Amino acid sequence: AVRLLKRGGVLVYSTCTVTLAENEEQVAWALSTFPCLTLEPQEPHIGAEGMLGAGLSPEQLRLLQRFRPELSWDQTEKKVPLISRVDGDTIGFFIAKFLKN
Repeated sequence: AVRLLKRGGVLVYSTCTVTLAENEEQVAWALSTFPCLTLEPQEPHIGAEGMLGAGLSPEQLRLLQRFRPELSWDQTEKKVPLISRVDGDTIGFFIAKFLKN
């Protein structure tokens, strides 16, 4: 996909898993294999940042979005902000946004 992407193009990598191997490690691999790629901010950013352990910098981890499954959450609690409820209503999800320079 990177080779087919034109300069200035955006590539989104997304999974429905919470594993480091399928998420942050793939991002680290892509960045080291394709130096033309950079991570870009995502809007809206309603997920948690990336997980430590794949060799990504704290700045890079902040550019990732990770949605973790919660053990339980009260759907009747209307005082909970929408962002918190969205983060808790998932089986696991991950998003990375790359720009080809």
